[in-house]
Amino acid sequence: MPSDSLVVPGAFCIQLFEVPEKSKNKDVIGFPPPLLGELPLRLNVLAGTEDWMALDKPAAVGTRAHPWNDTPDLDSTLNLQLEAGKPELRRTGASLFGSVYYLDPEISGVALFAKNRDALADLRNRFGSGECQFTFTFLSAWNKETPSEFQADAPLLPHRVKLKMIPSTAKGKKSLTHFTRLADSDLGWTLWQAQTGFFRPHQVRAHAAVHGIPVLGDEVYDGPIAPTVRQLQPRARRTDLDAALFRGYAIHLSRVGFSAGEEATVVESPLPKPFALLLKRLGIVF
Repeated sequence: MPSDSLVVPGAFCIQLFEVPEKSKNKDVIGFPPPLLGELPLRLNVLAGTEDWMALDKPAAVGTRAHPWNDTPDLDSTLNLQLEAGKPELRRTGASLFGSVYYLDPEISGVALFAKNRDALADLRNRFGSGECQFTFTFLSAWNKETPSEFQADAPLLPHRVKLKMIPSTAKGKKSLTHFTRLADSDLGWTLWQAQTGFFRPHQVRAHAAVHGIPVLGDEVYDGPIAPTVRQLQPRARRTDLDAALFRGYAIHLSRVGFSAGEEATVVESPLPKPFALLLKRLGIVF
């Protein structure tokens, strides 16, 4: 991913945190089962200070509890282990952990947590005021009708029955997402970048769907299904020809820019290996 600095409103200096390869990062937080599922998980610490910590969140794990999902969340499990005296959490100097923003469990990437009450109030206020910068990367089917760069500003409203957001000019809340086409595949796929200063649950996914580029694997917004080995290699004779090349939603929160006090920070997360491998198989280079 590109590593140039972001401009964050009100910032005086910028500090960049980037993790080139997940396997080389030795600073991790462990979660034994059943805290985040049936299997043990070790999440990379992307960056941190005395006031906050950024984790590399995998898909299928929530940042905080939400009525739309029943997946295990990091807010509760981090605090549970902190109270139990887990050594790697005690060493962070945190008095508590609180997620700065809610990130859909289906989306992997940078998850930011404050480590004390003052920092939590400050960072959540900055998030709510639109002072942050979020960059998502996602894959969709190529759509000739969608321009290479555009701004989505449809107000969003939770559906009365379904667990999804819908556009509503009458009752929807203001939402703004800027989309940029990053690369195309000769096989009919497009890699997109979505940026916003503030996002609501499902915002990027809903806006992408409104403009004809729903995220690959996103069943909620009628996203395309992942290609199979047979589709990419019609002459192959493997036994797994009909196996999908990717599971889950192909969307990742790649970069978060924010300010804490007078210092502006950018934290980056590399694409998960299955996502990166899918792009390689599709011939997408960016």
